[in-house]
Amino acid sequence: MSQSFATRLQSAAARNRELLSIIAQNDHAPSALPQNAAYITDLDAQLKKTDVELKKLHAITEDERKDHVEYRDSTFKRYAHKIGGKKGQEKFTSKQEKEEREFLEAWQKEREAIARREEIARALDIAQVDKQTLGQAALQYQNAQTELDQMYAQLFNGPTPEVPGEDQMEQTVQHLVQYLDQCQQRFNTEKSAGEALRGVEKLIAAANKNMREALSMSRMDMMGGGTFIDMMERDALSRAGVAISEAIVHMNAARQLQPAIQPLDNVNIDMGHAMSDMFFDNIFTDMAQHERIQGSAMQLQRADDQLKEQIRLQLVRAGGARDQLAQAKQDTENVREELQRIRAETFETYGQNMYQGQSADAPPPYVG
Repeated sequence: MSQSFATRLQSAAARNRELLSIIAQNDHAPSALPQNAAYITDLDAQLKKTDVELKKLHAITEDERKDHVEYRDSTFKRYAHKIGGKKGQEKFTSKQEKEEREFLEAWQKEREAIARREEIARALDIAQVDKQTLGQAALQYQNAQTELDQMYAQLFNGPTPEVPGEDQMEQTVQHLVQYLDQCQQRFNTEKSAGEALRGVEKLIAAANKNMREALSMSRMDMMGGGTFIDMMERDALSRAGVAISEAIVHMNAARQLQPAIQPLDNVNIDMGHAMSDMFFDNIFTDMAQHERIQGSAMQLQRADDQLKEQIRLQLVRAGGARDQLAQAKQDTENVREELQRIRAETFETYGQNMYQGQSADAPPPYVG
């Protein structure tokens, strides 16, 4: 080796350490950025699909509302059925109940779609912020890696038998970096799936809270609560339905990330029959509605139990991925440090030899 090579080794040592530090701090970004991009693409598609669905549901809701109001406020139809006696009045009430039920069902579907859209939009905003952060980290990583590769190519281009162990250690680092990238991708996926399940957990908890409120209102209604209690009961049921709808969005996201996650059983929130409950309010209709709410609450509890099991299993998967990633990082760092030690000793040895008057062409001593 020449004296100029030893000088270059000395001058490059500090920058070498700096570049390795930058790479270690940002080595998660290259694998996480494509996953983030795919997630954003999926959310964009979901948002567009939901917008189309929402437009259709809004049109249906408006049509049903128009039919309901027209029939409810039709004095002529009410009078015509009244002339028909008791059967005529029952027919009018039955038709009115049907119109209102169809309107309420359409309105509830539209409300759930709006909630889903808001949830998707929030997730998209977070993903866009992550994209910026990951993009900056990936750029820092790439710039540092490019500069490091260029520096090593200049200093250690081709086999370097004069530096015992350097070539073998460099190959080991390359293999470990590839394995580390795979471990990072797996951990990112398991972590994101777990976060999505936690989102489901919060929404199911909110739905349970609303169901308990609905049951409380229903018990009061059986004791003669009146119209106001009926309205509070229906509002609680509606909020429970919205929470469940939002939970489905998070559950689908979790299962897309980790197919091993099992779906939850369907939960049907029975809103009851508004017209019969209001115009024919008695203990029997109140008891029937209370039983329907209890049935919905049992379905929700079953889904909650299933969710807890899926969260437990996902924690196991995420824990395994985390341990694997930690070991891969440690192994990679150990080999990187060893490679750095070999190269640092090369820098130091040739620099010392030059100043001590030893031949710069002689290979440096290496003690493994």
